[in-house]
Amino acid sequence: MVTVSLSAERFEEFLRCLSLLKDECNDMDVRQGIARQRTNDNTVAFELDLSPIITNIDLPLVNIKQKIDLLKSFSGHEVEITVNETSYTFKDQYSSIRFDSPNLEFIDNKFISDEEINRIVVLNDEDLILSCDITKVISDRMKIITTGFNVNSVQVIFEGQTASICARTQSKDQYAKFISDIIAERDLNLSSYLRTTPFVIDHDGDIRFLMYNTQESTCMSKFSTSISDVNVTIYARSNLVSSEES
Repeated sequence: MVTVSLSAERFEEFLRCLSLLKDECNDMDVRQGIARQRTNDNTVAFELDLSPIITNIDLPLVNIKQKIDLLKSFSGHEVEITVNETSYTFKDQYSSIRFDSPNLEFIDNKFISDEEINRIVVLNDEDLILSCDITKVISDRMKIITTGFNVNSVQVIFEGQTASICARTQSKDQYAKFISDIIAERDLNLSSYLRTTPFVIDHDGDIRFLMYNTQESTCMSKFSTSISDVNVTIYARSNLVSSEES
């Protein structure tokens, strides 16, 4: 049995981290303090290093939306998390909630092992085609505008030695350019559609965005940011197509 004590502030940070996945994943499986899993549609993989908050415990959370709603009842209080072989319990000075540990074979969003992530994500410096930092101001703007446009993707457009990140409505009657004149790592005239998820998640500070042309017409993008001292990494695969096709 392992018990971790969180201050009220730390518990709020823990809830923020859980909330990153609530619209993308049914479950969250933490192993040794790390959550690493695919989204429900398998287009994005999240990695959250929660060890600064919950140390190296295992914490399988099924039905994460429900769990967040339940755990919010402890907001503003110091919370203890106790984990044993069959269950895990959240407790403050007044109340406790116990959850039976699920059978990990049947959860929707399974933990991705080190071996599997290293096989899936192979990023070489020579394949890098774009590198930039997206400030909090811009990522907040991207969230507002893509929500208003009712779209779940942005377009990265390469035009020679520069690139831009844009979005448009499905009817193409509204268009936004979030960042322009990004210096590209290669001279290209192509474009790629990326899920908005890595750009619009809750985070602190900048988002480091790296895009790699891993195969002839396939890209793997890596997004790095943080919530407090929790490192958040997101991997997203996309196609690289000619401007005429996009």
